[in-house]
Amino acid sequence: MWDSNIIEAMKTTKYLNTMLAAAGFCVSLGLASCEDYLTVLPTDKITEQDFWKDKNDLNNVRASAYRQFATQAVTDRIVQWGELRSDNLTLNDMSRTNIQNLQQGILMPTEGMFDWSAFYTGINYCNLVLEKGDIMTEPGKEVDPSFRRNDWNTIKAEMTVLRALYYFYLVRAYRDVPFEQESINTDEQARNRHLPATLGVNLLGTLIGQIEDLNAQSIFPAVDYGNTQDNCGRITKRTMYAILADMNLWRGCMLLKSKEKRDIVLGEEGDTLSSAECNALSNACFQKTMDYSRIVLDEFQADYDEFLEKNPNSSMSQNKDKRYPYLNRFLFSGDRNVSDVVYSSIWGTGYSDECIFQLNYNGVDLVNGTPGTFYSYVENNNLKTGQMVGSSFLMAPSENDADPATGFGRADIRLPETFNWSRISSNPPVFHKGLASSIVIDDMKEMSEGCSASWRSQKSMPWPLYRLSDIMLIRAEAIARLNPNAAAAAGNVVNEGFLLVNTLFERNNPKLTGTGGGDEDYVSTRLDDNYAYNGTAKKGSDLLTLVYQERQREFIGEGKRWFDIVRQVEASNDTKSTLSDFISLSTSVRNRLRLLYAMYLPIYNEEMKVNGVGNGGKLIQNPVWDRYTPNK
Repeated sequence: MWDSNIIEAMKTTKYLNTMLAAAGFCVSLGLASCEDYLTVLPTDKITEQDFWKDKNDLNNVRASAYRQFATQAVTDRIVQWGELRSDNLTLNDMSRTNIQNLQQGILMPTEGMFDWSAFYTGINYCNLVLEKGDIMTEPGKEVDPSFRRNDWNTIKAEMTVLRALYYFYLVRAYRDVPFEQESINTDEQARNRHLPATLGVNLLGTLIGQIEDLNAQSIFPAVDYGNTQDNCGRITKRTMYAILADMNLWRGCMLLKSKEKRDIVLGEEGDTLSSAECNALSNACFQKTMDYSRIVLDEFQADYDEFLEKNPNSSMSQNKDKRYPYLNRFLFSGDRNVSDVVYSSIWGTGYSDECIFQLNYNGVDLVNGTPGTFYSYVENNNLKTGQMVGSSFLMAPSENDADPATGFGRADIRLPETFNWSRISSNPPVFHKGLASSIVIDDMKEMSEGCSASWRSQKSMPWPLYRLSDIMLIRAEAIARLNPNAAAAAGNVVNEGFLLVNTLFERNNPKLTGTGGGDEDYVSTRLDDNYAYNGTAKKGSDLLTLVYQERQREFIGEGKRWFDIVRQVEASNDTKSTLSDFISLSTSVRNRLRLLYAMYLPIYNEEMKVNGVGNGGKLIQNPVWDRYTPNK
């Protein structure tokens, strides 16, 4: 039996090189702020002693940590790891055998998409900032009189959270990964770093603990950086709570069934936790998700109240008597050729007031190339199809079903917001969410009739990582997992979960009415206040199913769908039921994914050549995919 706890990951030659890029700081990144620095010293004479002289040097490397996250080497993998394995999209370009294999559940360790080095490069930037910032601001030994420990603390919290987010993606993709907390500056250093992989559930515990320790010391990232671009594109205090909510949700699921998974889960003192202790800790994690998500939603409410006080005649005032009034709603008159103001407010502006954290691009030296590779791109003001198109089952209900369990209903505005498609056209559903700057819906009652759109270049298109709807659905899922057998009742927490999910559904189906409404073809009981307890009360387990259905519609193309499925497999330790109940995959694919570690990725073969146990190293391949290793 393969024991994940003994995996030890060494760095490959490619990994060494990419990690060393961090030693060159911003030099290799071409940041404008670094160009001035390079006019002072010749590039071949820059040494570490010449750097780290003031706050600007630190900020240049801090910016590099963010910039690395926005590179195509990272965002391509977010799509490949978190989206393309799912049922949301189908392959349009059949020459892409690597994606075809990925979707068929045949994961080849030789494929470059499994190279994790781009993430470790970003982690190394974070480590550099965290190490040097402490040294630069040591009381009494400050290198920059204008940069003191209090100034440093907000950056320290910011980088700690960003590093945790890098690792969070790796855990969701590989489960167990090396945990590097020291910066790497030379080949020799990298070769000598023989770190064991940390079990994913334990690594999440460490990452959460590091952030919570800072939080307990009242060390937070900034609440407001003074401009919208940074407030969306840098880690804020709100982002911190959003990521804590998400990581605790994941850790809570990974803690369940720990004995069946043969996981050795460690407590805060390094002791091994029993199954009962893991279950209790799981509930504590879900409760933390509840607590942190409440903080975020309360902040949105406070922002809304402040805005309304200053702008009493704003269109947002129409929401003041509705649940979650800070959620953008639809404004329209008539049914034909209607401008989608919800889409414009979330995707069209670039900096939505529903944004929590996103990757920003300037379209010049930092370009968002991932959408054009996998989804679509604009050429001569025409939308061109990329490698993937929408799965047909998502479109099927739109012709006659107002409230389908899966896929888009006939009045769901997320259909034209996500795909450029019409039932009367022979063209496939082309993904265009985010690529359209604005959308005009042909018929508000029949989304299958399509839309018209104005296009933007994907080069400067932002990449959302967390937005308001994430937090609403993360909170609803935590409620469901804490109360699987509890019944909804007026005013109780289970009913709150249903209201969170159904309010998003209501926002995205503005032509539907509740019971007693007009056209019976456009009535949905989900819009009723007593939906969850009218007649036989629905339970937390019913809420979980509803959450997953809504998450699929809400986040198509955003790199979340496969990770959602993995999280459910972790919670149930039952791949067969999860793949049958929560996702549409063929029988052959489900059969290939019958083991827990089949949900995760293989370790890149180039890593194994240098660091595998057969080559003098300590790295052990994911056993599910080891059969595809060359020469096996």
